Amino acid sequence: MGYRTGFTLLKLLQETRELASTAEVRDHIDKAINFITDETGSSGRRYQRGKHLVNHLLNASRAASSREHGNISGRLTDFAEYAAGEIPLALLETRYVPERRQSEEKFTRMLLEVGLRRSSELLTEFLKDQPDASARDAQQWLSKVANMMERWSVGEDSHGGVKIRWQERHYLTWFRRVQLVLNEPEDQSNFLDLAEEIADIPGAELIATAVQRRRRRAALDQLRTVVEDPEASESDIHKELQQQSWIFGGRYVKELSRRRLTTVDEIDIPLLRGDGSLHVVELKRAKVPHLVERIRSHCAVGADVHRAVSQAANYLRSLDEHRPAILTDHGIECRRTFATVLIGHPKFVNPEYRADEIADALRTYNAALNRVEVITYQELIDAAERTLALDEDVT
Repeated sequence: MGYRTGFTLLKLLQETRELASTAEVRDHIDKAINFITDETGSSGRRYQRGKHLVNHLLNASRAASSREHGNISGRLTDFAEYAAGEIPLALLETRYVPERRQSEEKFTRMLLEVGLRRSSELLTEFLKDQPDASARDAQQWLSKVANMMERWSVGEDSHGGVKIRWQERHYLTWFRRVQLVLNEPEDQSNFLDLAEEIADIPGAELIATAVQRRRRRAALDQLRTVVEDPEASESDIHKELQQQSWIFGGRYVKELSRRRLTTVDEIDIPLLRGDGSLHVVELKRAKVPHLVERIRSHCAVGADVHRAVSQAANYLRSLDEHRPAILTDHGIECRRTFATVLIGHPKFVNPEYRADEIADALRTYNAALNRVEVITYQELIDAAERTLALDEDVT
């Protein structure tokens, strides 16, 4: 599988170091952390990996075990197995990241609920056809239906299916054929056929909602982790926001793949509205210590915000000037283009400024702007959280 490392491992090691009560264990953990964050490594990666990292983790585990710290020793052994490529990141997160564990448990409960509901519906259909069947008859028939699922395979065509012997076909009389296996999961050409196949299956909507919600929750959690990392760059944040247009609200239908619409500017995140018009998102770092400043008795935005807004305004002017060519070449309407500047997080601002003061300063500043708004990453994430919570309440 190969050696592994990453931001999650680094955070877990930092948390474990706080739990360690002996200097020897902390010393080995420090060596592992220093190895991961060593920017002088020859690999060119942000986080270093390899056999030396595994050895540091194993040494830390043995040191903890010798001090009868079984819990910490077990954690460090798991970290070593992950670093050695023996267990996947998902398993590590499920064990030691409470939010991920809760998400996995919730998703599993939902899948179990779907399965139980489907079994109930199958038995209902079976008893309609076999009204005199006993409980044992129903149980045996349902067991045979379950056994048929072991024969699930891709099939001869691109849709997949269940292969069974001709004489066994009656066991699936009351079980609708489901086609879920695609040769190319990334290929969207069979999307409509697939949707038609599963649309009328009881529980399909619940599964689709659960999958979408789980993916969105994971994406939002990862975005929060990166944003709150003081070392995160604009590029790191952009990577987490790519193809996550839902985070910006329901007005946007997708993120455009083309980021350069003029010859002089490259847009960080170009979003397309439902009416075909463009919305520009300009990303700046979350760590902006001078996001606001004190001007007499008032809290006002700092120079970094002014510069970012000026940059966004220049983008809008350039789009206005090239509007006919962009509309002809790409079919995108730029006349009504607005821009959002994402910058800063209260976590990195001087503690003398409260979060509500920062929010008031931005609201005052935005009230004086035209076609540009400024929000912090905390505001963006909080709004996305409310969207997810609302979806959960509705369902």
